[in-house]
Amino acid sequence: MSTDSTPTPVVREAQSSKIRPHHRKGILIAVAVICAFLFANYAIFHFFHETTDNAYVTGHIHYIAPQVTGVVQKVAVENNDRVKTGDLLVQIDPEPFDAQLADSAAKNERAQGDYAREVELAKTRVVSLQDFAHAKNDADSAAAQLRTAQLNRKYTTVLSPVDGVIGGRSVEVGNTVMPAINMLAIVEGHPWVEANFKETQIAHLHPGQKASLTVDAIPGKTFTGKVVSIAPASGRQFALLPADNATGNFTKIVQRLPVRIEFDPESVKGYEQRIVPGLSVVANIRVR
Repeated sequence: MSTDSTPTPVVREAQSSKIRPHHRKGILIAVAVICAFLFANYAIFHFFHETTDNAYVTGHIHYIAPQVTGVVQKVAVENNDRVKTGDLLVQIDPEPFDAQLADSAAKNERAQGDYAREVELAKTRVVSLQDFAHAKNDADSAAAQLRTAQLNRKYTTVLSPVDGVIGGRSVEVGNTVMPAINMLAIVEGHPWVEANFKETQIAHLHPGQKASLTVDAIPGKTFTGKVVSIAPASGRQFALLPADNATGNFTKIVQRLPVRIEFDPESVKGYEQRIVPGLSVVANIRVR
């Protein structure tokens, strides 16, 4: 006669249900401990540090515009080229300026000669004071025009004012260029970080404090630096149209102050070409 073995799984199931609450309690305790540990770490970190992701790499960017109007004869650089101080950037056709220089030189020579004769005549008192003053004014004016012509001729050769990298080139051979219209830009080396901290974060910030910097474009690498200065006013004060809180309804907005942080030279070795103005940064400063 066959035996029924169904009670066995029922016993095991009952035993299993008795163990589960014990495991659940242990899991809850473990999760609570981990959460408490993470919260404590977070609280301690933010007690000793101030952090912002409203930070960017910046640097000196020199915009190059001509000082005379003329036709471009030669462009000696391309975007991303490295240049040294004094390197040729753009050559403007010098021919019209050579003609102007020659004409000014001839006029100056005549005016100086006339003035020299008036000086000799003045010694014998056979020249009026009016004629003498007129000759002197002509000589001074001709000398000034010659100097201007010399400078204009010099300005046809546009040289690099600094060491750096070319960017934003918009000039081509044959273009007519004129003052105040940029032809290209030179990005100088030695960038720094401008971190915009909230006004509620700057109470313990001061120059000389150590900073750690992570650049979004260079993941996995943490750079070091130090606080150099804090802006004399919030960024809002330098806006084209600063807010006027004396009129209308007032809504308080937390302001931000730019903090300048310079990279430690040893920290950026090997990354100089990759750290360029405009990159996003997370800045962390130890304040205590």
